[in-house]
Amino acid sequence: MNYKLVDLIALLGCEVKGDLSLENISGLAPFFQAQEDSLTFASDEKFLKKLHETRAKVIIVPDIPLPENIGKIYLKVKENPRTLMPKLLNFFKRETRPFEKMIEDSSKIGNNVKLAPNVYIGHDTVIGDNVVIHPNVTIGEGVTIGEGTVIYSNATIREFCVIGKKCVIQPGAVIGSDGFGFIKIDGNNTKIEQIGHVVLEDEVEIGANTTIDRGTIGNTLIKKFTKIDNLVQIAHNDIIGENCLLISQVGIAGSVEVGDNTTLAGQVGVAGHLKIGSNVVIAAKSGVSGNVGDNQMLSGYPLMDHKEDLKVRVSWKKLPELLKRVRAIEKKLEEK
Repeated sequence: MNYKLVDLIALLGCEVKGDLSLENISGLAPFFQAQEDSLTFASDEKFLKKLHETRAKVIIVPDIPLPENIGKIYLKVKENPRTLMPKLLNFFKRETRPFEKMIEDSSKIGNNVKLAPNVYIGHDTVIGDNVVIHPNVTIGEGVTIGEGTVIYSNATIREFCVIGKKCVIQPGAVIGSDGFGFIKIDGNNTKIEQIGHVVLEDEVEIGANTTIDRGTIGNTLIKKFTKIDNLVQIAHNDIIGENCLLISQVGIAGSVEVGDNTTLAGQVGVAGHLKIGSNVVIAAKSGVSGNVGDNQMLSGYPLMDHKEDLKVRVSWKKLPELLKRVRAIEKKLEEK
């Protein structure tokens, strides 16, 4: 899709700096993933120092002095660019068509597809050969599903998501729900539209009642051969590597990157905007609050080497006796 740049400028009421030769933009994109015809924004020092590193020609920026002659068009706004997010994302949100029938006429269904009763298939959805879809499944507009995928009862795949070949989606899973995106405007929690999608590569399995949020800008990505257990939450714009195992009740906040061949055991919690390396094992009920390098086995909170964490846990049992001994020593010292 193309959007007229003059319409966006009028919407934001911004000042333009640079050669306004570009008439159309393709959409809004994350700073480092943007293409030349994309729009992106830089709201804090981390990005403002790296304006030359984004490929986007058009950048929304605060009204401050900025480097010139680097081939960029600046859209300067008086307020923090982040407070414009609800307005900006609403501008770029794709409209969906109304429901008309259980299987919309514009959908394309491959050979030997097995559709159970009470399945909804949205406009312009493409379903590959040998797909099996069980009862009460909802597939939104513009979804693509690869051949040989199996989707079990009561699963929901929301609009514009991409499902690879030979995936398995267990009952009650939700692919493409809105990310938990809100910003304070005039003291009120205001929703930020989530305009990205979810992409599952080939041979990914999603457990029962697991939820994978669509990206705010850009996509949430689950790479090939990764297996995700029941009751897992994956937030907007996460990237989960190849051959990973995410065990039941794992919760991952937004914009986290997980490397290949990594295992997060049951009830592991991961804070947002972190990187977890490849070939990592994080044991059950651990909390991840900082970046994690490759080739480690960790556990606990704060996170530490698994063997060290086991020693700490063993020492806890000795604390009551140690307290008694310390109090006895203190009493003897007071008597002297």
